[in-house]
This record gives sequence, C-alpha cells and structure tokens, in this order.
Amino acid sequence: MPGNPVVNKLVSQHAAHGFDVKCPDSNIGTPAGRVPAACPMIVFFRCFFAVPLCCLFVEALAAPSSAGGGSASPAAPVVEPQLQLRMERKFLSIQPKGLTGDQDSAMPAFLVADQIEGRAESETIAEGSVEFRKRGSQLYADHVTYRPLIDEVEAKGNVRLLQYEDEMRGPYLQLKLSEQVGFFDEVDYRIKRERAGKVYGSTSVVTTTGPGMAFSNAPMMINVPMTYGLTATTPPRRVTEAQGHAKRIDFEGENQLRMRETTYSTCKPERQDWYMRAEEIHLDYDREVGELSNASIYFKEAPIFYLPMASFSLNSKRKSGFMTPWFSTSTKNGGDFTLPYYWNLAPNYDVTFFPRAIARRGFQLGTETRYLGHLYQGDGRFEYMPDDGLANRSRYAYNWNHTHNLGRGLTAAINWNGVSDASYWTDLSSRLLQTAQILLPRQLTLGYTPGSWWSASATWLRYQTLQPDPSIPVARPYFLEPQINVFGRIPNLSFADFSLVGQLSQFTHMTLPEGRRSVLYPQISFPIYHPAFNITPKIGVHATQYDLSRQVPGLPTRITRVLPTFTVDSTVVFEREIQWMGGDHIQTLEPRIYYVHIPYRDQSAIPIFDSGLSDFNFAQIFSENRYAGYDRINDANQITASVTSRFLDSNTGIERFRIMFGQRYYLRNPRVALPGETVLPRTYSSSLVAFNGLVWNKTYVDTALEYNHHKGSTDRFSIGGRYQPDEAKVLSASYRYVRSGIGAGMLPVSQVDIAGQWPLSSRWYAVGRYNFSTRDKKLLEAIGGLEYNSGCWSTRFVVQRLKAVSGTANTTFFVQLELNDFASIGSNPIQLLRRSIPGFGKVNQLPTSGSLLTSE
Repeated sequence: MPGNPVVNKLVSQHAAHGFDVKCPDSNIGTPAGRVPAACPMIVFFRCFFAVPLCCLFVEALAAPSSAGGGSASPAAPVVEPQLQLRMERKFLSIQPKGLTGDQDSAMPAFLVADQIEGRAESETIAEGSVEFRKRGSQLYADHVTYRPLIDEVEAKGNVRLLQYEDEMRGPYLQLKLSEQVGFFDEVDYRIKRERAGKVYGSTSVVTTTGPGMAFSNAPMMINVPMTYGLTATTPPRRVTEAQGHAKRIDFEGENQLRMRETTYSTCKPERQDWYMRAEEIHLDYDREVGELSNASIYFKEAPIFYLPMASFSLNSKRKSGFMTPWFSTSTKNGGDFTLPYYWNLAPNYDVTFFPRAIARRGFQLGTETRYLGHLYQGDGRFEYMPDDGLANRSRYAYNWNHTHNLGRGLTAAINWNGVSDASYWTDLSSRLLQTAQILLPRQLTLGYTPGSWWSASATWLRYQTLQPDPSIPVARPYFLEPQINVFGRIPNLSFADFSLVGQLSQFTHMTLPEGRRSVLYPQISFPIYHPAFNITPKIGVHATQYDLSRQVPGLPTRITRVLPTFTVDSTVVFEREIQWMGGDHIQTLEPRIYYVHIPYRDQSAIPIFDSGLSDFNFAQIFSENRYAGYDRINDANQITASVTSRFLDSNTGIERFRIMFGQRYYLRNPRVALPGETVLPRTYSSSLVAFNGLVWNKTYVDTALEYNHHKGSTDRFSIGGRYQPDEAKVLSASYRYVRSGIGAGMLPVSQVDIAGQWPLSSRWYAVGRYNFSTRDKKLLEAIGGLEYNSGCWSTRFVVQRLKAVSGTANTTFFVQLELNDFASIGSNPIQLLRRSIPGFGKVNQLPTSGSLLTSE
C-alpha cells in the first residue's frame, strides 16, 4: 500500500536523527532514512506527550473534510490496525556502527525510558524511569546518557547499578562499561562473592599418653572417623556479603574498586553489629586482597581497634600481612600475647613470624617457613627466648622436615628436632601430645629406587632424650649410624612370588652393648586366587648375624641365627542378601585361617637393640612374629583363626558395619622371650572381639575386647561412639581399659574421654572435653566453653586445664571475637577445639546460613 505521505514525512524526519525504524507488527528493522511501503505508521514515540498528539494528527488526516458546513466529501480510508501507534514501553537496541569483534564495547546495549533522544552512533539521552542493560550490567536512573563510541554511561538521580550480584545505589555515576573505569558518588553498596569453606582431615581420638599407646587403625584402638556419616568431600561454597556507604567509589578496572571515606561490614544493614570506618579501602578481586588505611573497627557502636594500614583476604587464601593476634592467660605463665606476621614470598614458599610476649617469662621470637618445589618440599620452625624470667636462661626449640627427589631414582629426607631443655614443652606448649613428647628424632634418610622390583635406603637416626621428671627416668634408645635396607619383589615368577628383605644396622649407645646386625630374609610364595577363596603358602629363611662390642662378660661377641619359616594364609568369602533397616544389604561371612611354623633357637645372648612386644590386635595376630624388630624371632607352631562378617549396602557397596572374632591356637608352647618377659605355657591365646560401624542414623560405634581365658579376666577393653546429626552438632564418648601386668611396656590404663559440641539455642553453642583417669583419680585434660554466632560475627569463651607429663597442671583461658570474613581479635582456641573434639565445626562457617535450632 502506498501509505500516508504525511506520516511518511514524519517517519523520514525521525529516521534522520539516527534511530532505526521498525514495523509495529514486524521484527524486521529498516535502515535509518528509509520508510517501508507496508508500514507508513512506524515511528515509536517514547515521549508520553508526543503519543497523543501524533494520534490526533493521524485521526485528522483520516477524518472526512467539511468546508463551511458544505456538502459531504467522499469517506476517507479507514486506518488499519497495523498502522496504529504502540503505547507500551519497549527496549531500544543501540549498537554503534563500525565496532565488531570480541570487544565488549561492540556488544549491543538495550535502553528503555519515558523519553529517548539523540543519535545512536554518538550519544543517546534517556529521561524518566530509565532502564539500561548491557552484558553483565543493569542500570536504573532518572536520567541516563550513553556514549556508545567510548562505551560510557552517565547516570543521575536515584541511580541503581547491578553488576552480576553486586548492587550500588547513589545520585551520580559515570562509568566506562567495557573498561570498568569511572566513579560513583555517595554510594550505598552491597558486594556478594562466593568463597570456599574448609574441610579438615580426620584424626584419631587419643585416650592415653603412656608408652603403651599404639598409633594404628587396629580395632583395639579407638579411632572414630571425624566425618563418619556426613558428606564432606569437597570444600562447601559459602556466599559472603559485604555492605556499607562510601563518599565515592572509583572503578579502576575489572575487579578493582577503591572506596573513599567508607564504611565496611559483613553484617546486614538492618543489624550492623560491627563495621569498619576507613579513609580508603582498595578491593582487588584479582589478587583477592583488600587493603585499607586509617581504619577504625566499631563493635556495637564502640571503637575497639585502630589500623593505620592493613590488608585482609577476600577469599581465605594466602596473603602477606599481620595475622589475627593471639592472647591467652594461664596460671603458669600469666598473660600470653602473640602477633603473627605472614610473609607470602612466592606461590610456593612463605614465612610466618611469631613474636610472643609472656608476662612471667619474657619475649620469644618464633618463625615458621614452608616451601614446595617440583622435586622437593619441606617446612621448618624455630623458637628462641633470650632470657626466661622464671628459668633464668635462654631457651629454644626447632624442627625441620625436608624431602627431596634427587633424580635417577634417588631421594632424600630429613627430620631434625631439638629443644634447649627437658621442660621446654611443659613450660611453653599447651598441646597434650607435645607435652608428652620425650624422644625427639634427628633422622637423615637416602633412598634409591632404580626400577619397579627393588629399592634400597640408608638411615642415620639419633634422639634427644628428655627427662621432664627426674623421679621417672627415661631409657635412652640406641642410635642408628647407619641402617641400610634393601627390599626386592618379583611377582608371577613361574606361578610364584619372590621377595627379599636385607638389612645392615650399626647400633651405638653410650653405656649398653653395641654392634652391627646383618639380616637377610628371602621368601617365596605360591598364591592361589579364586573369586570365593584364596590360599597362599610361603616359605622363607631368616638369617641374622651380630658382631658386638661391649658385650656382657661371658657372652659371645659374634652370634649367628638361621631360622626357616613356613606359613599358609587362607580366606573364604560367603555372601547372602538380607533386608536390614528397610534396605537391601549384603552380608558376608569371611573365615580366615593362618598357620605359622618357625623352629626354636636360643636367643638369650642377643642384646635388644630395637625390638619389643607388638600390640596384640587383629593386625598383629596374622603376622609371623609377635615381636617388632629382628632381635627376637618367635618360635611358632600355631594356627590363627578368625571370622569377619560385614554388612554392605547393595546399591552403593558402602560398608555399614563389621563384626570380627579372632584367636590364636598354639600347637607347641612358645619359648622365645624378651628379657624380663614370662612366657606361660598355654594352648590358646586371649580372644579378640571387635565391632565398628554405623549402628543407627549418624551414630557410629567402635568397640573391642581382649579376654584372657586363663585368668578369666579382661586384659583390654575399649569402646567409643559418636553421634553427629549435623555440622557443629556432635557428641562423642570413649572408654579405654588396660589391665596391669599384661606385658612389658604396657602401663595400666583406665580412662574416660567425653567431648562434644552442641547448640543450646539458635545462636549459643557449648563445647567441651573431659579426659579423666579413673585409675589414678586424676584429670588429664578438661576443656569447657561457649560459642555465640550472630550471623556476621561470633565469639568464643574457652578454658583448658591440662596435666603435663611432669605432673604439673596448667590452666589457659581463651577469649576470641571473630568478625566474619574479615578478622578475629583475641586468643584463638580453634586449633585446640579441632584437636580435642572429634567433628568440631566453626559455627560461623557452616554450609548453610540457617541455625540448627529454631528457637532463640
């Protein structure tokens, strides 16, 4: 259709201003300056007062004319629906000509407002309820000017800027979108970022610190997994939010913000319990570091800390700067203040300085360094106190661990430890295991692995022996200078597996017999594997020679011992499908029989260099020798029988729990013994019974029993359990008993250990541990405390009572205020709580923001 010439003229004039023209009922655009024949009424006036004028003008053109009330004229053509003007607001697409490629400035912008004017190539001005959008940015304001050639937007009046999840509000903004360069005046801001939480590894529950402690996963040792029953594999993601008001925010490039005369807080605006007022804050999200100057921290509207210059992490990653100061007080040392400084020298090595002031002792400086390379890694720590006010002497401690791949199969490792005096740990450490440390190793190891079937190593080992209590002397161990080990294994050698163990050791001691020990132990086994069973017979020859000096008078200085060995290990696995707790499960029945034959040789003339009686548990009863080390090889003609039943989830294969029973039967009474050990004639050993697994939802139990049939009493018993329905909501309890006189080096133990973390309300949590020796009627360690989580800050009040090996007790107090995702002030009890309470979680870093309880 030809269209209305007047309307065509209006459209042409509008297109001359540089705006694209579109058909009202079509998405097909028409270049500026051209009017489509089928769309004579195309111009979309965004100005409200222009729309009714235009409609009246069109209506006048379409109405019949009358001159002087004269005769009627022919009826004018009726305006078709597609020619009517649109009254609703719609986005205008703006894309300057001549910009192509991957430039952000080449991306189209979309604009909607009550009134729009200007030229698309140079400047577009929008007035009234303006909404502007471009990739990654949304802008709302009363007035917006967009300059597409430089991709700059200028906004005035009720400005609101949204970029991803960040939001800013203020009266005036000028910003180059593609470069992220500009400024925002008098702005209220809210910045949201996602950061990873932390997952901490599992640790065992240690309930004794005597020489009889066994660090193993055997069922006789209570070892409740830290995260059993919880899905804790990857660090949970947490959304952190910061907000405040700034006199001005400068955009200095992508992920770079500089705030001037600003406040900063991670609390919600309606409940801003803490905030920081700073002259300037620079947020660098490329380095994930915030830097501030002339800042004061306010808590409950009261200033509590001043920082002339400081920096803080935006994502919990490493960065140089002062760390949270630690403060505690104890009955032994008085006030104890530490201000750590972390120096991130490079991505692969760092140093931390620990200047420490102890009220009753003086000043101490500590350093800790870590380093990592392609072929090596290590860490070291050094502490020095020039003048201890209580001990009246200088004191120090150090340790260094290093491993190195020297190439061509060569490796090296160093573990070097030392302290200035025997009471260093008891005076200056608050860790239970560290105060119990009396043997400090100094070890150097060289290894060589040229291929896949054999390897060799050489070890030099000395100890610093501490005597914290003169009334309880500690025996000095032998030094290795050196020990050379060779191991080789060739599997599938004509249906057999061949292995060889060789060792050459030089033992030295200040007062006891010393000398050289040579060991050679070749073995060959013939494994038979089947899906339902396996049988492995094995034969070997254990040859040992001693060349001794300072030997006991009347005993030989050269001793040779050759012992043939024969073993058979066999296991059968039965399975059946069962229904348990409403689910499909598989129950297994796995009987195992292990036979050992070793002839008797008199070994009473051989000194004890590094051997001792092994712990009797499910791991040890299936070994050839009941002694650790090579100074004693037991004579044996015995059978070990056990049965294990597992309950497995049919769908996932996860083991729910297991039950085990085992016992050793002697076909001949053993005769080999350690000095001071009495071997009683018997036909069978004590019985071992163990159970561990998930007994109910979120409830884990681990229990074990060693029953002595000959004395009709329990030699050892342990039971432990943990209930953890959610993060930061855990209760655990364990009991350990060891009867007196059951073996050399096994001290009697009767200890109760109770620990937990539990919410008292939606904000208050209780934490504690109670480790008590019922045999000695003494408290070993007690911890009690309260935690409060407000959502954007938390506080902890913790007290620890610790009994050291020397018998002295020390009480330490911890008070900490933690400002979420910013800093903490006071003494930090987190490491103590994680070490002492299985399953402990920080209440202000839970995966979900909601509380565990609904009540206040």
